[in-house]
Amino acid sequence: MIRVMDERDSVAWLHRRAGFGLPPAEMRAAIENGFAAELERMLDPSAIADAVSADPWDNEQLPYDPEDRPSKRYAIAGWIGAMVATEQPLVDRMAWLWHGHFVSALDKVRVARLMVDQVRLFQTAGLGDFRALLRAVTIDPAMLVYLDLRTSTSVTPNENYAREMLELFTLGVGSYTEADVLAGSQALSGWTLEREGGVEFRPRRHDDTLRTYLGVAGVHDLDTVLDAVMVQRSLPLFIAAVISQGFLGVVDPELEAEVAADFTAGGFDVAELVRAVLTAGGARSSSPLVLGPLPWLVIAARVTRARPDIFDVVPLLRSAGQLPMLPPNVAGWPGGAAWFNASSLVARTNLAAVVAAAATDEEVLAAAEGDDFELLAELLGLSSTGFEEDSRAALAATPAGRDRLAVALITPEFMIA
Repeated sequence: MIRVMDERDSVAWLHRRAGFGLPPAEMRAAIENGFAAELERMLDPSAIADAVSADPWDNEQLPYDPEDRPSKRYAIAGWIGAMVATEQPLVDRMAWLWHGHFVSALDKVRVARLMVDQVRLFQTAGLGDFRALLRAVTIDPAMLVYLDLRTSTSVTPNENYAREMLELFTLGVGSYTEADVLAGSQALSGWTLEREGGVEFRPRRHDDTLRTYLGVAGVHDLDTVLDAVMVQRSLPLFIAAVISQGFLGVVDPELEAEVAADFTAGGFDVAELVRAVLTAGGARSSSPLVLGPLPWLVIAARVTRARPDIFDVVPLLRSAGQLPMLPPNVAGWPGGAAWFNASSLVARTNLAAVVAAAATDEEVLAAAEGDDFELLAELLGLSSTGFEEDSRAALAATPAGRDRLAVALITPEFMIA
């Protein structure tokens, strides 16, 4: 169902879709500020720079050691904590979106520092020039390991990255041929991962033959590969669909075509694409979007001002099926109804109890003690329609206080943005 939103709901929607929610006092200030001003504030380059500079990790706790288990727990917990505490949530929301798009995983990469550095890349470049982001991702150390480009040589080109770059990262199925995959792998050969995670291009391992790739002649190295990819007609629509569906859910193809045109006209600036998508979503309409366990948890913690022990949260997130830095495969996590399986819901129930026990927002806690469920819904940042009848019945049947708050956090209205 698609519902046109009023100004209050548009602002609340913006912070649940493009950020990670706001506690009640901050949400009221945001609503007073208005949708357009809030969007501009979230996209303000100086604010983004300030947010990126607030790095949560200490490199001394991230040794270059694939067997160091504490560093892996520290890397994951550090990112979850940073998302809960962030003052510029769009930066981390975009980093999370790119993490599920340009997929790498700690179980294969093994070195936590490499995964952390990739997240840092998404934070610093995730709202910038798409070509620059794609170039950086291609030779990112974690990606070199995850999709095996570091093993690609002129004698034995490895096709893994060349294939996924076209199929999953930039163009989509049907936009390339097997000959393009081979040509891409040959042109991208020669990049290696050195000691301590350094990246180096070794000409002796590279096939510098001029070849035709995606219909473009003269392709022979990283930059000519990227140039050929960027001129493909399918690229702007593919990336526009990734961003549109990530923020809006089910999207009208006409809207995707409109924002794709904006993306192209804006020189493939991701921030401009995000602005066009969110403006369309806030001004026109939006379809329901099931929150994955991670963004749902972060929103729950932020709106209640809860700061649970992240190391207690990590195993529950794993059980819920969405632990940062450990996506299941190169396609990332599933979405939609896949998150309503029994094991994920049980884990969310336990996570909701952890968040409710750690909640500190006095307004939220007071509302959970009472029977005004419309007020509780408003304070939790839900739309003006509030809780549906079944959810109100479940809340009424639950003892007032933190138990009721935990139930509110696992209602469909809270789990669906």
